[in-house]
Amino acid sequence: MNLFKKLFGKEKDLKTIKEEPSFETTQFTEEPQPEENAPSEENQFEPNKIDWLINDSILTFMPRELYMHYSDSETEKDFQNPSWQNQGIYFWREKEAFENKSLPEFFQTMNQRLFVINEAPEYINLVSGKAMPWFGMPGGGEKFFFRYDESTPVTLEEAHKLNIIKYVEVIELNFDNLSVLNDRDNYCFLIDPNEVKFEDQLFYFEGEKISLAELYQKKKLLVLLLEQ
Repeated sequence: MNLFKKLFGKEKDLKTIKEEPSFETTQFTEEPQPEENAPSEENQFEPNKIDWLINDSILTFMPRELYMHYSDSETEKDFQNPSWQNQGIYFWREKEAFENKSLPEFFQTMNQRLFVINEAPEYINLVSGKAMPWFGMPGGGEKFFFRYDESTPVTLEEAHKLNIIKYVEVIELNFDNLSVLNDRDNYCFLIDPNEVKFEDQLFYFEGEKISLAELYQKKKLLVLLLEQ
């Protein structure tokens, strides 16, 4: 398995990670006729309501980075097949641009599984390296994998069974699912600790105090459905 040693030289210690717009009313010369099945006024979605519910939510916070890996059920497990390696072993930060990964274009049609990294045993290391230019792509993105030693990688399937990674789903809030903000057993907030700081019971982004609702609007606060 010298392939892994050649591609990646930098090893990281894997540590336990704990932790209103307003609307103008339009004046009509004639009173409009109510539409059939129109929602009642009290059930209409108000953007400022979502801000209030986010700020008062009981969800816990998960200060982690979000990662992803590609998945295609038709690709058979084969340690010598680069296509399988880039699904079953290697993974990326969720925000990494595709062209930085130096992957064939057909990877863009695959499922993208999101996860966070939990605690790992001391005998397993997190390794990363830069993707070289390939397939007409510039590369340069940071590519990750777990390994037991220099020649033995840990598959993502193994990492999942060992609870090193936990799969999640990003939830977009809307009028029909606002109840998730009170379901801390199945949902949580995710913030990237590299971008958002929490000090003295306050959140800071780019050095300025910021509310949870503002973080959500800037996509710096995500609502996650946790794998059970």
